Amino acid sequence: MCTRRVVTAVLASVLTLVFSPAPRPQAQDSPIFRAMQDEMRRSMAELRLPGEPPPYYIAYEISDTSTMRVVARLGGLVDETSSRGRSLRVEVRVGDYAFDSSRFITQDRGAGLVAVLGDSTTALDDNYDVMRRQIWLTTDAAYKRAVSVFAKKKATFQNRAGVDTIPDFSREKPIEMLLPVAPPAPDRREWAERVRQLSAAASGAGIDANEAWVSETRGTSYYLNSEGFRTLVPYEIAFVRVSAEGQGADSMTVRDLFNLVENRLEDLPAMPQLLARARDLAGRVKEQLAAPIGEEFTGPVLIEGEGSAELVRQTLVPLMLARRPADAEAGGRGGGGGQGQVTPFLTRIGLRVLSDAFSVSDTPSLKEFGGRPVPGAYAIDDEAVPAKDVMLVDKGRLVTLLTSRTPQRNLPQSNGHGRTGTVQPGVFQVSSAQAIPAPALKVKYLELLKAQDKPFGYIVRSVANPADIGTAGAGGPLILQAVKVTQDGKEELVRGLRFGGIPSTVFRDILEASEERTLYNYRLNAATAASIVTPSLLFEELEMQRTRDILQKPPVVPAP
Repeated sequence: MCTRRVVTAVLASVLTLVFSPAPRPQAQDSPIFRAMQDEMRRSMAELRLPGEPPPYYIAYEISDTSTMRVVARLGGLVDETSSRGRSLRVEVRVGDYAFDSSRFITQDRGAGLVAVLGDSTTALDDNYDVMRRQIWLTTDAAYKRAVSVFAKKKATFQNRAGVDTIPDFSREKPIEMLLPVAPPAPDRREWAERVRQLSAAASGAGIDANEAWVSETRGTSYYLNSEGFRTLVPYEIAFVRVSAEGQGADSMTVRDLFNLVENRLEDLPAMPQLLARARDLAGRVKEQLAAPIGEEFTGPVLIEGEGSAELVRQTLVPLMLARRPADAEAGGRGGGGGQGQVTPFLTRIGLRVLSDAFSVSDTPSLKEFGGRPVPGAYAIDDEAVPAKDVMLVDKGRLVTLLTSRTPQRNLPQSNGHGRTGTVQPGVFQVSSAQAIPAPALKVKYLELLKAQDKPFGYIVRSVANPADIGTAGAGGPLILQAVKVTQDGKEELVRGLRFGGIPSTVFRDILEASEERTLYNYRLNAATAASIVTPSLLFEELEMQRTRDILQKPPVVPAP
């Protein structure tokens, strides 16, 4: 009897081993990483054209992405898309860290800008052989381009005298970071109806066009380079945009919109709040159609809330990014010099660039602000360098800039801000040591108007990027919502205004800031977000001009 029980137990154990599912392989042990590692090893050992230099650096990145998008216009669905894909990016550099094949524009249609890169798609089914073959072909093509551009770059620099060279690529300490993989996106079919409702809520008499757009992207980035960097990083971003426009009796078009960027759709406000905001949007457009055109003005201007954050995004943030222009062949774009500065603040480190009470930092480690998740937070950048919190401005004086692995004069190392192929912020924060409550800030503004004997001023509450509303050629920040305010505090909605030139020097004359700060999120691309945390700002002097848009005649037949 005892023997029978033992045999039964052993048989049960064997059956359990046979029929139980095998442990799921970890992502870091997947065929993706094995294909990348094996082809990296072979390429670094064997990839070389006769008489040409071998690559000194190779990087592979495979991004596995799932995307959902729904678009509606005037209450009707026009697009509903779900997709999944894997993209392969290969970077090959020839030369060495001091001088390589990157950052060079050739005259063959600017091919040198991407000479070290190769892009393609690869298999979704974890087929090791297919992925390795695709990596092999893409690496071969990128290497041949790099060799060609490197030869042209060397020839160009041999004919230059007195060039103060800066290394082309920084040396960084290799890391391995394997983060938990994000779960696949859940079923989002309910968002088709929600988007339709948002578009319908932003419709009505006086609204000639509108659009509601919702998208969510989730994915995983597998990264490996020849220096020993290896990372596995999940990414996710959810995006909502609702816009509306109408044409006034004077043919001027009035536009308004709101953008919301979060990590996931679950982080968005509840649907009743979104619908209320869409209705408010349509109401603002209708109010502005009946509002007078603002008067031109130069003087103190108060920028509030999200308007302040968007203005900072478009004007102050770019000044803090250490971007270095590419070199060029003689006679090519850039005049062959290539050492011109893209970042005006590069020569102002140590000097005062803001009012003394202000500090600016970029803190990718900030995952939550005011009880809300911060989409701009991240652990490592696209070059696999750990993201660092950076103090940019301290008591008004510029300390440093945000950098990638492309060195700058006096900024030789990366601080982990190489994102979307260039230098980008993560969580950009502005604060003042002398901040005051928002109601007191408005009182200060009215007092300033009286002191300067200004009969009126402007409070700007909403600003847009021209690209967000399809007017990319319109120049700087666009004013969506502004009120004309008199010395006694009376406000009147106006339209048809834009900012004049906003030089970097205006930030040295910011007079006051609010204690309350706004978290504002935006997209750098379809899979990457950045965040801004900033107070309302009182500028000593800004120029407000009337728009110079070319007015189109209204339709001959009224809207149906």
